[in-house]
Amino acid sequence: MRIIKDKTGRYPRRLWFEDGELEGVAERHRQGSLSRIGRSGDLALQVDKFIELYLPAVLKKEIVLDPYADLIRTEGPGVLGATYFYEDHLEVKIHRDLTEEAERTGQWGRYNSTATHEGGHCILHPVIFEDDPNQQSLFKSERARKISCLQRTIEGEYTGEWWEFQANKVMANLLMPRDLFLQHFIRERNAYSIVDNVGLVRNSHLFDAVVGYLARTFEASKQAVRIRLKELSQVPDWQQERFFKDAGFVRIRDG
Repeated sequence: MRIIKDKTGRYPRRLWFEDGELEGVAERHRQGSLSRIGRSGDLALQVDKFIELYLPAVLKKEIVLDPYADLIRTEGPGVLGATYFYEDHLEVKIHRDLTEEAERTGQWGRYNSTATHEGGHCILHPVIFEDDPNQQSLFKSERARKISCLQRTIEGEYTGEWWEFQANKVMANLLMPRDLFLQHFIRERNAYSIVDNVGLVRNSHLFDAVVGYLARTFEASKQAVRIRLKELSQVPDWQQERFFKDAGFVRIRDG
């Protein structure tokens, strides 16, 4: 990891990771959390405990999780999650509609994906807001010490937001670790007597069934599952545009 100038102008500095570094960061924290708090069910990360118990222990800072925040009122339309960086603690807020929907339906994938995305910010991005002792503080306003996350960025569409891309990479690897995810994907695909991904993606009904299975197994959103399959090269390149259009995405950027 290197710290370089942020050319977007959003922050004074940004983080630069070599290929595989973000995956390594996520895997270390996933293994660390398993040893401290275990997992829910067979595979799923215990997201709230990960944020409230595991991360404070390793980051040496209190983390306050508020799953019922009115982020539309405080941060604006389309904001699903936000992380606030203070000197002595961090705050993670999830928009209340997301939490109440999960409680009503019993489907926690979108909540878990959003909350784990915010956990990625907690792991990676406090350094963005650290003041340089040799310079005047750039963050005198507490309002500047935050990252607000729109639904479109949590679901994988970026317009230069490197911080969101990084948080999503960590989220994907925490919720859907590569080897386990691919093992379950291939097993479920083969259960339908389809032995190649081209045939699976062409059959939208079967593909949706496989995505649903993976979302339930890893307690992640269906959007996160689809993007993870793309990241792991399980969607043929020539089918990706149609694949994401059918999934409700306008464009996916890896920036």
